[in-house]
Amino acid sequence: MIQVQPSQYQTALSIGDLLDLYITLDLVKIRKIFQTFIIEEHHTPTDTASYSATIFSETGRHIITMLSCILGYTTNEHVDEIILAFLSIFTPGKPLAIMYNYA
Repeated sequence: MIQVQPSQYQTALSIGDLLDLYITLDLVKIRKIFQTFIIEEHHTPTDTASYSATIFSETGRHIITMLSCILGYTTNEHVDEIILAFLSIFTPGKPLAIMYNYA
């Protein structure tokens, strides 16, 4: 296992923090996630997660696969609230947003 020493700009990935973030997402932010990461041929999902990963763009699927591995999921076929919360802080082509943990 690779040992990484966190810098002042890094924080540990917390599933609890991601779930808390997901709960605070309003419909506008969720629609923005879908417009950014779901391919245009599919309608914007209206019910709650989990979604099939096949409706996501290539970039979205890469992020979903990486996050699924980090979280220890046995599959990357479905996208749940935790992964959607992570996608809410990521915009392709721009630096990753920093999520602060004030615990």
